[in-house]
Amino acid sequence: MEANYDKIIVLIIVLIAAISTWKMVKDFYITKLHKVFAHLIAVATSSFMLLSTMFLFMPKNYQRGAGPDVELSFMSVFTVFVMVAVLYVFFKYAPQKK
Repeated sequence: MEANYDKIIVLIIVLIAAISTWKMVKDFYITKLHKVFAHLIAVATSSFMLLSTMFLFMPKNYQRGAGPDVELSFMSVFTVFVMVAVLYVFFKYAPQKK
């Protein structure tokens, strides 16, 4: 039963990381490009964030049905936090054209 809570926690972490990545990238590029292109770039970037964060929480020897689906660890959560923080700093404090 505890594995279901792990799945829910990992799902929430992954979705928050992907949605915040989409928002940061879209807000950054909407000032420089057309809103459709900004949205497409943001969707592609957040999709990569979604996949990479899901890979962080996969067990090392994953076999379908043989073990847990996700492995919640402090290091994985810390890595996701650092990735989102780096993106925030990059898109918030990137040099603006004058």
